[in-house]
Amino acid sequence: MTQAFRTFQGRLAGAAVLLLAGLSCALAQDAPLTIPGAKTLDAKGVIELISATPGLAIVDNRTKADFDSGHIEGAVNILDADMTAESVLAGAVKTKGTPVLFYCNGVKCGRAAKATARAVGWGYANVYYYALGIHDWKENQFPLVTP
Repeated sequence: MTQAFRTFQGRLAGAAVLLLAGLSCALAQDAPLTIPGAKTLDAKGVIELISATPGLAIVDNRTKADFDSGHIEGAVNILDADMTAESVLAGAVKTKGTPVLFYCNGVKCGRAAKATARAVGWGYANVYYYALGIHDWKENQFPLVTP
């Protein structure tokens, strides 16, 4: 193998590494801050919604371990990946008119964004999305409950 060929191979390998690094960055995008058909809330908005909305369903889309480490009071745990059929959400939300709030670990997580979009797609009418999630909740020093 000639030196020129080895140099070419090294440059090709370097280009491949840069290409893969760029792809992984592109794939690791933050979750959207808004979901069409849902109302995005900040922490204060979540507190107001909980206080003013009897019958509100709160869905925590994080893993069971995250949920068990502390969640918003009254939340049920449904991992976004488990929401493959409308019947899964229907088990926690009485009707498509029932107000429902989704949250996860925040924009770096993205689970609530996926779950919110599915709920809207299934025809749920009063959907709320807490994009900043439990990370923001903790930063505001709001209470968490554990099982």
